Amino acid sequence: MKLTIYGCRGSTVFSRYSEYGSNTSCMVLESGNSNIILDAGSGIIKYDAELRAKFPDYPAGLPFRFNILLSHLHMDHIQGLTGFTPIWVPGTDTRIFTCSRDGKPLNEQIFGMFAPPYWPIKMASVSRANCIEISAPFCVDGFRVEPFASNHPDETLAFRITDGEKTIVYLLDSEVSQLPENDPLVEYCRNVDLIIFDATYTLSDYSKKVGWGHSTVHDGIGLAKKSGCKRVLFAHFGQEYSDADLEKIKTTVPDTKQFVFAKEDMEIEI
Repeated sequence: MKLTIYGCRGSTVFSRYSEYGSNTSCMVLESGNSNIILDAGSGIIKYDAELRAKFPDYPAGLPFRFNILLSHLHMDHIQGLTGFTPIWVPGTDTRIFTCSRDGKPLNEQIFGMFAPPYWPIKMASVSRANCIEISAPFCVDGFRVEPFASNHPDETLAFRITDGEKTIVYLLDSEVSQLPENDPLVEYCRNVDLIIFDATYTLSDYSKKVGWGHSTVHDGIGLAKKSGCKRVLFAHFGQEYSDADLEKIKTTVPDTKQFVFAKEDMEIEI
């Protein structure tokens, strides 16, 4: 498996950052000719631009389809949907997987924010994506995906994903410090090859925001020790932290081979 990072910030887009990037959550997991897109923050628009440059007739005639896993529907995780071309063009094959959160049709839940008076047209009516409700483990294009509840407001999901050889856990927007000692999260992460971990706050800032559904680098180090995972990728950095701030946080990490800080355009072989 290969993971490419197109957005690793949390909350909102702010353009003054260059080394770590400013786009919100979007990563692409590839295995063979199959892919899973992890969340659809503003980074998915960067991915769209890359595909447009690579395939002259994009999005027509692609040799693969797109599988988008949405952890939740907070704005910073869905704001890129309107700029991802395959969702809106006939003849493309895009599937969006997430849990249902109310009695409305799933596509109206996902695109509900993009409608008047907040958006010019009702995007749920023009989307070509196939929106699929998930509540149990499922298989898609060679991947096995196991969704489970994350400790974050508004029914957020985490995902354990395997291609049969390698396994990752996608754990952005999760408050690990507030979990009980016997929480099943440790078992979900047991001996996995990579945890993509929420490192939104510094320790001092976290103390003011307990209960907001986010964690710190030190929480990720603790989870790694308990679970025996091979590597941790820190992401979802708060927009208030500059590149220099993140470099300073990085000096507190004991092993920069096991504990990696996400940057836009980074590729990780798993």
